[in-house]
Amino acid sequence: MNLFPLVHRTADPAPTETPAAAVSYLTRYVNRDAVSARSGPGPTFAPIGQLFYLDRGIKLREADGWVQLRLRYRSASGLAEGTTAWLPEAWTSPCTPPGH
Repeated sequence: MNLFPLVHRTADPAPTETPAAAVSYLTRYVNRDAVSARSGPGPTFAPIGQLFYLDRGIKLREADGWVQLRLRYRSASGLAEGTTAWLPEAWTSPCTPPGH
């Protein structure tokens, strides 16, 4: 009995996006304590909470020295996973794989 019939492909399908057009997301961590997470890129935007050393997120955008992060996990201060927040780029560092 063959549950999964073999399918023969003659060629791999073409990619839907070219590598140059692919969006690059970077994981970043907060490199200091008690950073005000803001609703927009600048100190005049309302604070939505605080982030602490080693809180992590995916970098979505950047503007005027600020980065927007989507939190990968619940933050140390209790901000929910998936929350988006802006903070100064200098207060974040890129996460690098071991050995790099």
